[in-house]
Amino acid sequence: MNLIQVRYLHCLVIILHASPLSCASVEAQPSSTRYSIDVERYRFGTNPAVENPDFYPIPQNRVDRETYLQQIDAYNPEAIAENPNRGMAGPQALMPVLAKYLQTGDTQWSDACIAMLKAFHEELLRQVADKNWFWQFEHPAALIPIYRKHLIAGGAMNADAPWFREMWLTYCRNLHVWDSEPVEWRGGCHRSMPEGYAKGRAAAWYPDIPEAAEWKRYSNLVFGDFWRAKDAPQNDTGYMMGPLIILICGGDQWTGDDRVFNDPGMKRLWERLLVEISPDGLINPYGPNGGWNSTADYRIAMLERLATKTGDGRYRFGAQKLFNYLRYQQRDPNSQNLNSAAPWLISLASIWANDRIESIEPTSGSIWNKRGEAIRIPHTDKQLTDRLLGNADFRENRGHICCSWYMTGKEWPDKLILRSGWNPGDFFGLIELHPTSFPANPGGIMGLNRWGAPFTQIVTSKGASVENRLLIEDVNQQVKRRYHPDKLRIDEFWRSGSMPDIRSEMTYFEDTPQATYARVRVQNMDGLPVVYEREFVFAKNRFLATREIVTFEESFKARLAPLWNTHNVGPQIGSHWANTFIHQPVANNGTRSMKSPPLDLLVWFAPRKDCELKVIDRLIDDPRAEACPNQVRYQWEGTPAIGEQLVFTQVYFPHSPYRARATSNNPNPNARAAYANELQATAHASGIQILKDSPEVSVLRLELAPGQVEWVVFNPEMKPRQIENLQSVSPFLYRSTPRQE
Repeated sequence: MNLIQVRYLHCLVIILHASPLSCASVEAQPSSTRYSIDVERYRFGTNPAVENPDFYPIPQNRVDRETYLQQIDAYNPEAIAENPNRGMAGPQALMPVLAKYLQTGDTQWSDACIAMLKAFHEELLRQVADKNWFWQFEHPAALIPIYRKHLIAGGAMNADAPWFREMWLTYCRNLHVWDSEPVEWRGGCHRSMPEGYAKGRAAAWYPDIPEAAEWKRYSNLVFGDFWRAKDAPQNDTGYMMGPLIILICGGDQWTGDDRVFNDPGMKRLWERLLVEISPDGLINPYGPNGGWNSTADYRIAMLERLATKTGDGRYRFGAQKLFNYLRYQQRDPNSQNLNSAAPWLISLASIWANDRIESIEPTSGSIWNKRGEAIRIPHTDKQLTDRLLGNADFRENRGHICCSWYMTGKEWPDKLILRSGWNPGDFFGLIELHPTSFPANPGGIMGLNRWGAPFTQIVTSKGASVENRLLIEDVNQQVKRRYHPDKLRIDEFWRSGSMPDIRSEMTYFEDTPQATYARVRVQNMDGLPVVYEREFVFAKNRFLATREIVTFEESFKARLAPLWNTHNVGPQIGSHWANTFIHQPVANNGTRSMKSPPLDLLVWFAPRKDCELKVIDRLIDDPRAEACPNQVRYQWEGTPAIGEQLVFTQVYFPHSPYRARATSNNPNPNARAAYANELQATAHASGIQILKDSPEVSVLRLELAPGQVEWVVFNPEMKPRQIENLQSVSPFLYRSTPRQE
């Protein structure tokens, strides 16, 4: 017996022992992590209560400049100042010291900052002597001009200080942002923008240097590359922060005014930082990311500066929410040291926070937004650079397009934000809509949260990864893929001419106090000859119901499966539903477990005789899935005819964990009887009925709590529908009514 067989038998024993509700149609792929629970998960009973600080420990405290300064003191800035020799990490490490200098004006702090910058210069020279250049582009470029500004303003150094001049010119003359020969990269990307900004500062500060005219021209070109689109190419919670932090730290120095903060065209970009915050102050990761709550500390600093520059108190509200959630994530709740955030970013927040701007709650409804299309193209083709960006540098080792990103100027849908409100514990969802990102998941649920708990976490992926949306596979790999007609575009494997021609559009959106209704339509999903539509009925602070409809424009043998990625599947599980939960979200690039209130999510698939529930160990095929290794899917296989439509309906319902209590120390043949009632025994699945389910209409009846009946209707053809005493011709309907005896 091999190891895989042993793991399979072990998992099968777990399923049969922990879940007598499972049936023969449930397939368990080998996964020893399918269901592993801490008994304390049940300690709060069946009533999630945000007013109980043990159950919901996310603070709701006021956050102001003094709050940030208290955090600076907790970082022990005296000890930091005693050791200013931090090499290339110095500008980040000494930022709490600069914050203390601005707070007090004491020279002990400014002296330490100057000593750090001189030690930084020594490390530059050492690396140049060793390898001819250095590559550290983001933090020195963003932060050193801030040190210069405040040290000059406080009288600690002169604008023409020779030591600073030599240090900065050494930095600009030897910076190779890709740790390779080419320099002076183009585009509004996370490497080119720091390089353009740094050299632009050198040209402005030292107009007598030989490079001044050329560096000024280059800097203006890079800023123009960004300004043309006023958007970041990266659709993620990781790399996106690179260009944004440069703009936030130095946009006013770069341009001599506040256009990067106040220009109407920039609002789309800055609003994105705000609307993606959940009511509990967390960030659901999407795209390439560093794990759970990825780069939330970046947003705190940036939102504080945006509030100061724009006078908009909504940004302060967002920063306050983010900061309180990070407080909750401290390793030691009794410590004042906020080790869940980078000290240099909290220091920037303390420098920029303006208490004269009052925190204002943003709009509490659901929304959807747009973003600019970013494509990847060959970065070494200078003729292409000249055509797309203009003013190409035709020298061999200069002027390449950074990361191959180019902003086309076309807009696509970005995210659907499903929001019940901004109150602690409110139900929240983040849905991907954008068609041209890596990975491409339009219609996928990137995040779903209730009472501060996450119910899924995406992989830290650059390449293909199907995330909480319909899996569509060409089983025989024979159908002709639909590629974008622009053959210059590079796909996720850096191949030209094979970029899937995926297109998305929002075809319906309506937000009411009770529910949000939305529909996204995607052509050529994954490059296949299909039209994929996903409809959403988001019953606020109740549940999310969705339909996924596939229309086949060609006939091919297909595997389809609505799916949900999670940590744990069980213990309640049935033939077309499963209870799931995330025990501890994974952060810091897979190196740290984060906290989460104990909540479960019922994942319910409308039953179909031709579908089979499967539990999949994602790690078998994809080691990137370590943060969310298990998947429950409801799988269909067949060969649809041209024009045929298939519909898959789901309900996602957050609820308390329910425990089966043994009534005897002998084996209990009926685990259902060990639960308090049938709803708990089935994680509420027994309370859901599908009365009709076809592409034309789907009707759901939900009795998730005794005495309350909820109705959901998907009616895209808007034909008159009669459901008990309800009549509707609307494309979507949600109603809650008392149960009729």
